[in-house]
Amino acid sequence: MRILCFLLSLFTLLLLTHCEQKETFAPVDNTAERMKFYEQHNQSATAAATEKIEKLKAQLATLTDPDAIKDTQQALAMAEKKIADGSFFQRKEESELPANLNWITNLDDPDIGSPQAKKGGTYHSFLPGMAYPPTIRCLGKGGNNNFRSYHWDFIEMGLLGTHPNTGKLIPGVADRWAVAEDQQTIYYHINDIAKWSDGEEITTEDFFMAFYIYLSPYLTEQWYRTYYGEQFNGITAYGKDYICVRLANPKPRCAFFGNLVPFQTKFYREFGPDFETRYNWRPRPTTGAYQILESDIKKGESITLSRVKTWWAKDQKYYRYLYNPDRIEYKLIREMEKAFVLFKRGEIELFPLGQPKFWYEKTEIPEVFNGYIEKATFFNEYPRSPFGLYFNQAYPPLANLDIRIGLQHATHWQRVIDYDLRGDANRLHIMNDGFGRFSNTNIITREFSPAKAAEAFARAGYNRKGNDGIFVNDQGQRLSFTITYAKSAFIDQIMQRLKEEALKAGVEYKLEGLDGTESFQKSSQKKHQISFAGWGITPPFPDYYEFFHSSDAYEPGTKTPRAMTNNIFTYANPVTDKILEANRNAKTEEEVESTSHRIEEIIHNEALLSTGFKKDFYRYAYWRWVKWPEKHNIRISDEPEMGYVFWIDEDIKQETQQAMREGKTFPEVIRVYDDYRVKTGGNHE
Repeated sequence: MRILCFLLSLFTLLLLTHCEQKETFAPVDNTAERMKFYEQHNQSATAAATEKIEKLKAQLATLTDPDAIKDTQQALAMAEKKIADGSFFQRKEESELPANLNWITNLDDPDIGSPQAKKGGTYHSFLPGMAYPPTIRCLGKGGNNNFRSYHWDFIEMGLLGTHPNTGKLIPGVADRWAVAEDQQTIYYHINDIAKWSDGEEITTEDFFMAFYIYLSPYLTEQWYRTYYGEQFNGITAYGKDYICVRLANPKPRCAFFGNLVPFQTKFYREFGPDFETRYNWRPRPTTGAYQILESDIKKGESITLSRVKTWWAKDQKYYRYLYNPDRIEYKLIREMEKAFVLFKRGEIELFPLGQPKFWYEKTEIPEVFNGYIEKATFFNEYPRSPFGLYFNQAYPPLANLDIRIGLQHATHWQRVIDYDLRGDANRLHIMNDGFGRFSNTNIITREFSPAKAAEAFARAGYNRKGNDGIFVNDQGQRLSFTITYAKSAFIDQIMQRLKEEALKAGVEYKLEGLDGTESFQKSSQKKHQISFAGWGITPPFPDYYEFFHSSDAYEPGTKTPRAMTNNIFTYANPVTDKILEANRNAKTEEEVESTSHRIEEIIHNEALLSTGFKKDFYRYAYWRWVKWPEKHNIRISDEPEMGYVFWIDEDIKQETQQAMREGKTFPEVIRVYDDYRVKTGGNHE
C-alpha cells in the first residue's frame, strides 16, 4: 500500500511539474511584416477613402432631403480631409514640424496625493470579481477581464493624463502638446526621460506599433480595428520624439481623444497569429509605476504588481506622491465572507463595504471599536456604473418591444434598493448617469407595476396565466427568461429578490450565477438571454456607439450575433445608427449633449435594459496604517484604490500590532468625506 501511495504521489508530482512548465515559442521578428503592413494599409485606406468620395458625390447629386444632404456633405468632407491628410502612417524629420505651434504643458494644477506619503511596504488586496484572470494580456480573447484595469488601465501611462481633481489634461508620456486650428490634428512631444520599465527609450515607433496591433487581423476583437480604423486619419512620426495624431473629424477636447498608449516595439516584435497563446502570461514592460514580473504570477493563487524602482516619472509633478507601496498583491479569494475574515486578521489592508451588511453589521467588531480598523464614506464625482438587466434581442422573445416594456414593469428594483441595499442607493433612470450636462436627467424609468406589465405582455400575445402563475401565449410559450450574472452571495440575494417579485407580475426569472470571467465571456459572445451587469464607464463623455451600433450587433450581412463586442443587447437600428454616429463624431460639446439626450430617449422608448440602482459614494474599511491625503481620495474615482494616493506607514503598522498584543486601544474612527458630493446634474453642493 505504501509503495502504491508513493507511486501515486510521484505521478502527481510529475504531472503537476509538467503542467507548470513554461510554454516555449520559437522566436520571430515581425519587423518586415510590420513595415509591409504600414505600406499596404496606406494604400488600402487611401483607396477606400477615394472610393467613398466618389460614392458620396454620386449620392449627393440625387438627394433632395435637406437632412440627408447635410449628413452626406459632412461624410464627404471627412473623406476629403482624410485624403488631404495623406497616408495613414507617415514618417518625417523633426525639422518638418509645423512652425508656430502653441505648446501646452499645464504644470499649474495642484499636485496629486500628499507630500507626507511614504514609499515602501506591501499592500495586500484580492482579485476583483473573485476569479483568477484568464490572461495578463490587455487585448485578445479574455483580455478585457475583471483584472485588466488593475494592471493596465490604472497603470499604463498614455501621452496625456487627466487630473483626477480638476479634470484638466496633464502631461503623461508626453511633456507638452499642441492642437492645430482644425481641432483634429494634435502634436505631442515625448518626454526626453520617458523610458520603459526595462530601460528602453519610449519613441514614436512604439505608437506605430500600437496602431499595428489595433488594426491587425490577429486580434480577436473587431472593435479595435473598427475604432482605430474609422476614428483616426493616421499618425506621423517627426523623428523619434514627436508624434502627430490625426483624428477623423474635429472633436471637443481633441487632445483627449488623440491620447494614445504606446506598445513597446521590442516586446511586441513577436506579435502575430499566435498572439493570444504566445503572450498569454508573458509580463510586459510598462510605462507606469508598476510591472508584473514572472515571479509575481502564481497561477490560481495571486498576482502581484511590483513598483518599478527606476520609474522615469517618480519625481515628476502630478506623479511623485502616487503609487507608494513597493508591491501590491492581489490574492484569489472566491468569497467575500472569506475575504472579510482575512481582512479582520490584517492579511488584507482594505475591504470594500458596498454591501450593507458589512457596513452596518459585520464591522461592528472590536477591531473597529478599538481603533485598529477605520471606516470611511467617500462621496465621489464619477459616472455611475449602469447596473441593470441587459436584454439580448438575439433571443427572439426579447426582440419584442412589448415584452421588454413588460419586463421593466416586472422588475422591482425599488424593493432591492429598500431592502437589500437598505436605502443606501437611488434608482438609476438612464444608461449614462453622472456625466453632468451630457446626462439626460429628464427621463424617469418605468416603475414596478404588475398591472402595467400585464398590459404590455397582452399586447405581445401573452394574455393568460398558466397554473404556475406565469404568463403564456396561444402556443403555450411561457414568459421565462434566464439571467446570467457573476455569482456572489450578495448578487445571489439581489437576483433572488428580483425573481420573487417578478413572479407577482407573471414572469419567471431563472438564475444562472457563474464565475465572473465565465459570466463576462458568455455575455460578450451573445449567448445570454438577460445579463445582470454594471459596465465600467469613464469620463468626460458618455460612449453609446459601442453599446448600440448595428456594426457591433451582427456579423455583416447575417443574423449571426457578432461576438466580443460591447453591444450585448444585439440591438440594431439604422435610424439610431445615424444618431450614434453623430454622437461619436460630434464637433462640439453642444452636439455631444444633444445627441446623448436623444440616445437616452431611444434607450428608454425601446426599453433596451431595465436600469437598476446607483450610488454617489463608496464605503470601505482599512487598517489604520493605511494612510491618505487630507481629502482622502481623488474626486474622479469610483473605488478607494483607484487614485493610488494611499501609502503604508510601517511605523504605524508596528505601533498598531504592538497595541493589539498589549491590549491598548485608539479612538474609534468613522469618517465621511463629502467635499465632492454632487447634486443632480453634476453641481457641487
